[in-house]
Amino acid sequence: MEEPDNISEIEIIKGMDQAMINSYDIIVGNTSVEELLLESNREPFFFAHNVETGPTQNDIKSLKEYFEKMEDYEKCIELSNIMIGD
Repeated sequence: MEEPDNISEIEIIKGMDQAMINSYDIIVGNTSVEELLLESNREPFFFAHNVETGPTQNDIKSLKEYFEKMEDYEKCIELSNIMIGD
């Protein structure tokens, strides 16, 4: 009996990390969804926010908290500059 295809925990973590990076790049204006899709040969694409409606303040806050944990403080500063009323 064949085992079903399972996503490993490492693949989930990599996908989550890539989602955060993709969303960060879109939110700060480094790229657009269209550019990301056209220029990259990676699939599937992961995002930490809804790319159809745009990021909420909570999405931006979550990204900031993620990059704080990763000790990527330059990204935290950029995200803090974008946050409204926090």
